[in-house]
Amino acid sequence: MTKYIIGDVHGCYKSLLALIEQLPNKQNSKIIFVGDLVDRENDSYNVIKFIIENKYDCVRGNHEDMLLEFGPTKEEPLVNDESRDWLYRCGGNETLKSYKTREEYFEHYDFLNSLPLYLEYKDYKTHDDRYLVVSHSTIGRVWELRDSQDKIDKEIFERHIMWSRKSSIDIKEIFNVYGHTIYAEPNITNYSMGIDLRCFHKKNISKVPNPRLCALEFPSMRIFTQESLENPK
Repeated sequence: MTKYIIGDVHGCYKSLLALIEQLPNKQNSKIIFVGDLVDRENDSYNVIKFIIENKYDCVRGNHEDMLLEFGPTKEEPLVNDESRDWLYRCGGNETLKSYKTREEYFEHYDFLNSLPLYLEYKDYKTHDDRYLVVSHSTIGRVWELRDSQDKIDKEIFERHIMWSRKSSIDIKEIFNVYGHTIYAEPNITNYSMGIDLRCFHKKNISKVPNPRLCALEFPSMRIFTQESLENPK
């Protein structure tokens, strides 16, 4: 079975649907997301609903991490001053406005809280016998900590895998596909690929000349991209 790994969606629902329409044999393939489903653009609700309904795989990104920390909870249904940075600088306000009911929001909150930090697909390998590992940020520098029961090791691992922008390193047994760090084009090495092409961003020749949503076909390494179809802000 072919696998398609999709980069940071950030509420770009129309773009996501158009990208998936491009994928060959998508009905018989596994689709996986690198996290950051939410924030920035205006339709996080439909992005998450679509992923839940289709039972797609997904890992947790730093924007899910912020929502879980700073967003409303059943115990604290109102956001407070600590949430301002997430709400107004990181796109949390757009996420909250995409929900019509609290029930829908809390259902999706629980789903995001259940997402793993990384996913291993040991039966899917590159031509040089590396198996697929999907994470939000690069995983190589903390790979050896993944099974540690030490509290500090766990904190280092979780922080790195959702938030780090350090370059990846070669772990001989794995091929790591990740998002989080923004590239103008997919960043491929012999052992990893970064696929966040910043779909939500307005075109900026000096910073993001061609913002798109990206999908990687694995193990062929074929790339599919979709320019943003979201409504201008």
